[in-house]
Amino acid sequence: MEEEIKERPKTEPEPVKVKKKANVPAIILGILMVVCAGVAVFFGIKYFEPKENSCERNCQNEVNSNKSEEEAEKVTTATMAEDYNEVMELISTVTVDVGDNNWSNAKNSSGLTYKPEWLNSFIPMRFDIEKEVVDQNRTDFDTAESNMDTLKTKLENVGFSSLGILPHLGSAGPEIYGYLNSDSNIVCGMYGDAKWKDAGVIDYYYISLACAKTDWTWLTDSEMALASELTTAYYEKEGEYPTVIYGLNNSVKNSQYAPYQTLMVEVGGAAGLFYRTAPEEKWQFFAGTQSPLDCSDYNTDDLKKAYLGEVCYNGSVESTVQL
Repeated sequence: MEEEIKERPKTEPEPVKVKKKANVPAIILGILMVVCAGVAVFFGIKYFEPKENSCERNCQNEVNSNKSEEEAEKVTTATMAEDYNEVMELISTVTVDVGDNNWSNAKNSSGLTYKPEWLNSFIPMRFDIEKEVVDQNRTDFDTAESNMDTLKTKLENVGFSSLGILPHLGSAGPEIYGYLNSDSNIVCGMYGDAKWKDAGVIDYYYISLACAKTDWTWLTDSEMALASELTTAYYEKEGEYPTVIYGLNNSVKNSQYAPYQTLMVEVGGAAGLFYRTAPEEKWQFFAGTQSPLDCSDYNTDDLKKAYLGEVCYNGSVESTVQL
């Protein structure tokens, strides 16, 4: 049995404008921990509108609209099998003769993220289907670094270009170096880390390589469009784009003051609070937090209406948002 690899203890990220309080109700902490658990953090410069009627591999039912549901499902399954084979063939190609060829196959990923060309934030890849291999060799630091440099060179030799350092899904960790092949739509990420015997005592170093198709993400097409809208709202408030946007399956919540609505989505390492004055209006970004805010932060009529009745704090005293 292979020895289980234990990654270096991670440090917690600095949240986006976090306001922490003592005595936060357990239920609020629970919700926020769930939101930030899967987590996800990236850089954008220029905003691109999503392509009209974009339909990639996960839209097989549209592409095959003249086929029965059963036929369309067969096409989807066959396409996914082809994708898996293509990704695994790539991994086999670039890892051969790197180190002692002692690589293990795994489904769980290193937390790979990807930035679509039209989106100014990174989105998480699906770690349940993403392919990752880990070098099981017991190497020293210099050897691990050399092996990773070899992997980078081999990726570049088969048409991959560097994406720089990819952000993590909500927690700090080793630097993940990203690579993309636009022709095959495969994105890869690699990092070097250590297996620790005890606190402060390193057993050996290793490297990890994860690859996936760029459409192997957690987000549907409609959620991609929502991600675009929310990153724009974030930019309008903060003057910069969120590094990672995640958890768009969260439901819209109706305010006690109709027709206002709110939405909580993980951005970076914090819960991003968004609101709109009516279902047909644009989403607006309010704040990023990991705990209830001060009541004084709800300082406009729209914020008070959108979050009416929500928990807030006056100093250390729990209260609720009031008109």
